[in-house]
Amino acid sequence: MRALLSHKLTRALAVIATIILIIVIAHLSLSPAADVPAPQVSDKVKHFAAYFVLVGTLATAFGPKRGIYALIVAILYGLAMEVAQDMGDAGREGSIADALANTAGAACGVLAAKLLRRN
Repeated sequence: MRALLSHKLTRALAVIATIILIIVIAHLSLSPAADVPAPQVSDKVKHFAAYFVLVGTLATAFGPKRGIYALIVAILYGLAMEVAQDMGDAGREGSIADALANTAGAACGVLAAKLLRRN
């Protein structure tokens, strides 16, 4: 598994996946709330899941032993999205609870990536 995660092709695909996720998260975060489909799960679960996946792709893109960078980038991106919601005119507002859910998802994603690399 370790060889697979450090392989150049895998890392390149992770970079592409990360870019796509960043665009999707920005679109969902900054679009008017009425335009975003509402799955039947808690808003905090959606935040947690999005940043869990984002940090997983970031950690793979950055490579082994760089999970802390993935975590920092994801946390800063999550905070930027919350600030942008407050500053935007789409009728959205930033939330400390959302930022905490983003951070929790990112932290768990780093731990999961670390566990996957061990096996």
